[in-house]
Amino acid sequence: MPTVLIAYDISTDTTRAHAAATIQTWGDRIQRSVFVCTLDTDDLHQLTDQLRELVNPRTDAVHIVPLCGTCWDGVTTIGQATIQPDTLYWAVP
Repeated sequence: MPTVLIAYDISTDTTRAHAAATIQTWGDRIQRSVFVCTLDTDDLHQLTDQLRELVNPRTDAVHIVPLCGTCWDGVTTIGQATIQPDTLYWAVP
């Protein structure tokens, strides 16, 4: 599944809160207005459509940036920044 970085600059508090809550149901917040989401193509389209309905294109900005596997493996963090490792699950028949 592809990983995307989503960042926004939304002018109104209510819209910003709705956008954050919407994105957070699909991924993890890494900064106030920056999220990392791992989504299949259909889910990414659904999230994009939800954000289009929320934001005002005249005053707000949303960036959805795809991260390839090689790019994601090369992420550097400094200071208190951390990247949560994928949680692995065992399936026992």
